[in-house]
Amino acid sequence: QAMGPDRVQGLHIDIGFMRKQVTDLVATFMKEIGFNNLIVEVASNDFLLNVEGLVEPEAKRHVIGKTFLEVKDRMLDELELDPDDWLLGQGTLYPDTIESGGTDNAALIKTHHNRIDVIEAMIAEGKVVEPLAQLYKDEVRDLGETLGIPHELVWRHPFPGPGLGVRCLCSMGVSKLSVSSKNEASAREIAESEGLGFRVLPIRSVGVQGDFRTYAHPGLVWGESDWNRLEDVSTSITNSVCEVNRVIYLISSDTPPNLRLKRAFLDRRRLDLLREADAIAMNAIVQGGFESEIAQMPTVLLPLSADGAGETVVLRPIVTPDFMTARFCELPVDFVKWVAAQIMVLDGIEAVCYDVTHKPPATVEWE
Repeated sequence: QAMGPDRVQGLHIDIGFMRKQVTDLVATFMKEIGFNNLIVEVASNDFLLNVEGLVEPEAKRHVIGKTFLEVKDRMLDELELDPDDWLLGQGTLYPDTIESGGTDNAALIKTHHNRIDVIEAMIAEGKVVEPLAQLYKDEVRDLGETLGIPHELVWRHPFPGPGLGVRCLCSMGVSKLSVSSKNEASAREIAESEGLGFRVLPIRSVGVQGDFRTYAHPGLVWGESDWNRLEDVSTSITNSVCEVNRVIYLISSDTPPNLRLKRAFLDRRRLDLLREADAIAMNAIVQGGFESEIAQMPTVLLPLSADGAGETVVLRPIVTPDFMTARFCELPVDFVKWVAAQIMVLDGIEAVCYDVTHKPPATVEWE
């Protein structure tokens, strides 16, 4: 409205890591509010090709961010727009800058796609505009409501720029546990004191302790319990065992299958499976009336399988005022198990778990 539609070129790049039907939703919404200067570019092949064989979270984030800019530049060429006459608009928020180590007192937790080195260079050249960069997510929502943006859009759950690319964990298939037998026994003793089984999973996730990034193992617990006991177990384990930065609770069965790490990368089959599991979970919380209660609920796919073909899903609902700290959301247990049962119907899912870790020590996203 301030600049006029001719000076604002909308570009939605479908990177192949979007939620189910999100690209259609974006295009429909922009048309409904009268913004017709929008191009939708389906570039999933570019992204899948560039992330092929990548496993480490930081590597995936950097490549996805770099590929986004390459596609953007290609579109500028096709539209015959001089890059010296145009600025890149980004929805960067203040937590993105902090977690990317972008302030004097902040350590690197994870590099956000809008804070890769190429973007930093563009910012230094004055080629990026970020009107929300000093705001937290709750402040952005207040602003959105003030500007009259539809309530249902303002209150949609946040979604990371790299999308499902950082919710679909990858592995070379080589299992290396960095937890000492003594510390694993200590964690198991904590779980067993509450009548729960415990094992360290042969995969790692990103976490945060103090101002610093951790890259450590999740622990799996199972057995009859309640949220208060699970919170106590999770807190005690992550406080006493430095090699474990989050705890997940098995909700799809009473005892876990013999989950082992398998070789898995970002490909269409795994991403489509995660898309379906995520759609089931997100539709369920809307139907259950929990959408406004939950600040965000990543659905995560882990390359853990008993038969070497299946996958494990983790639900990660959180509540938070500002996303700098967060608590796992204590949804009704019957509802959670109902959602898990729906996800288990999908071909290729062997187990569904529930992340019972606060932030810190675990970040909201797993990567």
